[in-house]
Amino acid sequence: MGGFRRVVGAVLVLGALLAATPAAAQKPARTILAVFAHPDDERIVGPLLSGYARAGYRVLLVIATDGRKGVTAHAHIPAGDSLARLRTVEARCATERLGIRPPRLLGLEDAGLASFTALGALRDSVAAVLRETRPDVLLTFGPEGGTGHPDHRLVGDVVSELVQAGAEGAPRALFYASLPAERMRSAPPASPAVATTAERYLTVRVPFAARDLEATRRAFACHASQYTPEQQAAVMRYLEHGFEGAVRLRPWDGVALWPFAAPDVK
Repeated sequence: MGGFRRVVGAVLVLGALLAATPAAAQKPARTILAVFAHPDDERIVGPLLSGYARAGYRVLLVIATDGRKGVTAHAHIPAGDSLARLRTVEARCATERLGIRPPRLLGLEDAGLASFTALGALRDSVAAVLRETRPDVLLTFGPEGGTGHPDHRLVGDVVSELVQAGAEGAPRALFYASLPAERMRSAPPASPAVATTAERYLTVRVPFAARDLEATRRAFACHASQYTPEQQAAVMRYLEHGFEGAVRLRPWDGVALWPFAAPDVK
């Protein structure tokens, strides 16, 4: 009888300890981390982010630069702090409309990553996010850099460096977002266009629902300082043509497999 009481007591104590365990100490939901250079870069994976957020995944977006140099004729906002503040608001608007967590803004200088100091700060900041979040999947730009912007290329380079160095928290599952070169030859015009990738390398297709494309369209509309409504509509037509119902990805090493089931596409 004494032994039975001790076992029961141990079970009760264990149950109490588990009940008292803070949520933060428990294993987090499966995590997708997208790392891009500017507010508005997320559009190339927007439907994927929206779909997995709907499915209950933890979906996170890191934005490296503050966007302070993204001057456009229609917005009439000079480069500097005012524009940087507005682009922060736009980034938060976009993540809210995608249904994902608020963005992690690293605040590095827009169009200013090409120095040892800036790249070191970028590497340290992204490494810290990886240690903290320990994602299952990483998304970024490949060597073509999406639109070819130097910041896009450098952010993708640094993320790739951390993965291949085995940085703490970095997963093997790193994927570059792009659009298939063959299909984009018949794409409707848009500016900016994307530096495409041969379809044979885009071995991962993640299908999405119409509502996830609509969420991406609404999120992209948040970036009004960068695009007029007409420009936004043209860019979305261009992306939709390239997506053909699925976000297109290239495994960084040519072999990594997409680890998740596709979200509900109904």
